[in-house]
Amino acid sequence: MGIKKSFTFIEVIVVISIIGLIIPAIFSVIFGLVREQLKVYRLSVVKKQGDFILNNFSTLIKNDAKTIHSANPPSDANEQCAAANSNYTSTNGLYFLDPDNNWFGLTLSSGQISSSSASTNVNYNSSQTIVSGMTMTCQKSGLYSAPAITLDFDICYETTTGVCSSTRPEDTATLHYETTIQLQSF
Repeated sequence: MGIKKSFTFIEVIVVISIIGLIIPAIFSVIFGLVREQLKVYRLSVVKKQGDFILNNFSTLIKNDAKTIHSANPPSDANEQCAAANSNYTSTNGLYFLDPDNNWFGLTLSSGQISSSSASTNVNYNSSQTIVSGMTMTCQKSGLYSAPAITLDFDICYETTTGVCSSTRPEDTATLHYETTIQLQSF
């Protein structure tokens, strides 16, 4: 009589219970990694767009702005920070005249930050992000000093239509940006 080799019922139960303990642990690790990758992706999108806005606005103001205005069309009546020891703060944006007396503006509307001029209107952030809390302040400290513009805004990843918040912290990604730009003396 030959001996049959096979698993006993107890050995099968032990193997199934070990597999039952290991599989949920493996899936929780995998889902944790996926959530972290999503957070990293969203933060990188927010950082890329925030850096893009800050760099473009800084270059535009530094290279092209001659005078600062609170409304469009820019005129002597709405010029800001022209006198010594003056300052002005706007949450809607500012308008500028370049050396050729062409105007351009930097504004925030419905979560989109944009630059506009007589010929173009360009949105700087995509539909994936929302810009909020933009403040633009100009200051002129002395009679012969050029005005300085402080740009301050928050940018976040849009989790649902028009909203950046979520009940899950790993879904949110928000960064704060602030810079000061010195105008050139023309």
